[in-house]
Amino acid sequence: MSFSTLAAGVALALSVGQSGSPVLAGTWTMNFDGQTLARLELQSTGGVLSGRISLGAMHLNDQGEIDRVLKPATNFTALFDVVYRDGVLSFARKDEDDTDRFEMRLTDAAGDTAQLSFLISDELRQVLKNDGIPPPRPITMKRVRP
Repeated sequence: MSFSTLAAGVALALSVGQSGSPVLAGTWTMNFDGQTLARLELQSTGGVLSGRISLGAMHLNDQGEIDRVLKPATNFTALFDVVYRDGVLSFARKDEDDTDRFEMRLTDAAGDTAQLSFLISDELRQVLKNDGIPPPRPITMKRVRP
């Protein structure tokens, strides 16, 4: 089954004014089988983080891991509720009538790898379960440019 509820096009226009956010600046991607599933571009100006993200459509295996890209990342949408606290960047975006929430954390000392997690509601978790789709596992983002 395809997992398009959370994996439709996503876009990002952030405003984070907390110290520490410049460490996330750069271009981040997640590639799978030679296709870009996610692309996140973050800039820091005067301690304020801004940017955008695009997330394609994916298929998940029984463990909630991506096993196929159905559509590469191409579209961008605005984000809101952006907060950087204790090393975690959290944000939300509208997907038609739904609101999707995400968290991103650095996972290496060099600051070039991060985990992007899809935070799903109990309601969506139940819908996915009823359709035989496991909750998605975090995806690994790699910084390709500072």
